[in-house]
Amino acid sequence: MPTTKTDEAKAALEKGDFDKAMGLVEAALSEQPDDPSARELYAVTHLARAIRLSDKAREARRTDLLRREIDYDQEFQDVPEVARTFDEAIAAIDDVLRVDPAHWKARMLKAALVFRRDRDAGRPEALAILRELAAADPTNKQVPFAIRKIERPCPRCGDTGFCSRCLGRGIRRTLGLERKCEACYGRGICPACGVL
Repeated sequence: MPTTKTDEAKAALEKGDFDKAMGLVEAALSEQPDDPSARELYAVTHLARAIRLSDKAREARRTDLLRREIDYDQEFQDVPEVARTFDEAIAAIDDVLRVDPAHWKARMLKAALVFRRDRDAGRPEALAILRELAAADPTNKQVPFAIRKIERPCPRCGDTGFCSRCLGRGIRRTLGLERKCEACYGRGICPACGVL
């Protein structure tokens, strides 16, 4: 039995060669766009990529805020490089949704990202996505929880999304020594709402 691009992509993933697997997944889907296993593998690998890019965007923002010495409760505009990382993550999610428009995890991540990118401007779009998910599956308990997090300003961080203990820096200084913030595990995001 000949191996397919999908089989080759799975083998590459098992070996830990994510870049090779991504290329094979792209080829598998272009060769057989109606193959359910190729579509599923495409969605899974692109969702993993979107999660990585989402984390990269959040870290790029934290690093930039440290570099520019912006306080966590101060209004700021992302520099173009940070905005680009958020755009890349959203584009990766859109790749998943292009193949599987009903993929609820991708839709949840997209809602979180558009909200995280700009809380004021992203709030309506994030809520619209989440309300569609709630209507499609009223038994999913994560969706109403996410809606409440977006609708109500976070009392812990003042709706900034940054950890209030380390002020979004991920590190704390005590007696001149720096150490990773234990409240946010060094990520600089609010443990109550920033992980949305």
